[in-house]
Amino acid sequence: MHYLLIFFLFSLNLIAVDKPNVVIILTDDLGWGDVSYHGGHIPTPNIDQLAEDGLELNRFYSNPVCSPTRASLLTGMHIFNHGVVRPFMNPAAEQTGMPPELKIMPQYFKEAGYQTALSGKWHLGSAKEEFWPSNRGFETSYGHMTGGIGYFDHTAAGRLDWHRNESTLREEGYSTVLIANEAINLIKNKDESRPLFLYVAFNAPHTPIEAPLQNIEKFSYVEDENDRVYAANVNALDNEIGRIIKAIEAEGLLEETIILFFSDNGPLFDMSPVFKVMAPDLVDAEGSTGGLSGSKGSAMEGGIRVPAVMWWKGIIENEKSDQFFFVQDVLPTLLTAANIKTSEADKFDGEDKWSNLLSGQIVPPKNAFVGARIMFDERALFNDQWKLHSAKSVLFPVPASYQLFNIIEDPFEQNDLAEEEPEIFKAMKKTITSYIERDVVGNMNPAHGYLHGDNEQGGVEIGSPWLDGGYELNNPPSAVTSFFIFLWILVQAFKYQLAAAFLFIFLIFYAFKKLRQK
Repeated sequence: MHYLLIFFLFSLNLIAVDKPNVVIILTDDLGWGDVSYHGGHIPTPNIDQLAEDGLELNRFYSNPVCSPTRASLLTGMHIFNHGVVRPFMNPAAEQTGMPPELKIMPQYFKEAGYQTALSGKWHLGSAKEEFWPSNRGFETSYGHMTGGIGYFDHTAAGRLDWHRNESTLREEGYSTVLIANEAINLIKNKDESRPLFLYVAFNAPHTPIEAPLQNIEKFSYVEDENDRVYAANVNALDNEIGRIIKAIEAEGLLEETIILFFSDNGPLFDMSPVFKVMAPDLVDAEGSTGGLSGSKGSAMEGGIRVPAVMWWKGIIENEKSDQFFFVQDVLPTLLTAANIKTSEADKFDGEDKWSNLLSGQIVPPKNAFVGARIMFDERALFNDQWKLHSAKSVLFPVPASYQLFNIIEDPFEQNDLAEEEPEIFKAMKKTITSYIERDVVGNMNPAHGYLHGDNEQGGVEIGSPWLDGGYELNNPPSAVTSFFIFLWILVQAFKYQLAAAFLFIFLIFYAFKKLRQK
């Protein structure tokens, strides 16, 4: 009788909120160890409180870099079905975007009668209007279109990248605060006749790492300047997330709002020397994976397992779930939670996990896939307790490497079990190499990225705003030019190792010469 009463009350709550508001809070490069509820040294009290109040998603997986995660979030597809296999560069370097023919999350919600809004980072194409948020289901959009901007000057690769509804906006302020202000304004002034779908995509703590002075002063005890500013950046982010949640509460909307918080990928701290040359702004990142292997760009756990929470007060709260949840699962799960029907034409790679989250029943993953392709084609395939990781250079014709882990028993990926479990390894390898690959952006050309890519975020504004045009598309250099530029990149990346090698060779030659003189 007791359980029947609980079920009855629960059903009444669901019926009362047939179309809940949906607020997605996405952070940019926030690592597993960057939140204090995972033992991180940076205080994140508001995110911690959200994890305590809501359902902590302990095994949430994103793709290892930003644009692929955002595309998977919005389409419910993995990277080779939506085709966004790596981050998009600025419009002067390439002019493509997420395929316009793909139906995405705000379109589903708009068709279901929702008010739809974006505040923050887009990074799914900006050179053509067909890629813009306003043409993809968002009634209003605000923030920036490219991958990384200066927090105060809002510039990327020498041009202003800040807008309202895709019209350039010059506005003073720290981007984290501005993005939160917009979100809070939307919550306070939501259309009373419609539920709200709000996508809040912070650029924090993406490089360049900047923070307001008052936040930096809180961490004066941190000796290293980069560490100090990074901590201040995350602290400022946590403050603004707290403000958004308090605004939802102040408007009396907590019981009718689903809040989803997660990071688009792991932190950037373990950069390759090549990337340090191609994108020097990245060297000031100081994120933490909490001991997980790998970081941003890697399909090891540190690059893809991210802090995440879902909260619907009175429905899912005060729990911790070990249910495997992948970024492509978000769309089908939220559609079910919001009672939005789909048709046979709607194809998702992700799975609807709503009933699992409600019941607490854990369903193991079945060939769930995340990955990205930048300098390496990095993939991770999950099947039951098994994870197969693969990595292959896209620049050199070398075979891929594979590792098999029991990811439940070995979350730090210390023991490769490929030889001990040959049948499982063989079957998962066949799956991970058999995807039909749709690719709308192509492989990264290091020379092209070095010359024209996003190697400067924030700084001197040297051209007209991106959305105002006034720039020309820079085509990739020829194969011969690319070779010599890449050679120069390698020389700069490994100059100390090369100098040591030349010194060693010189000393050997000198010693040999002396011996011959005797």
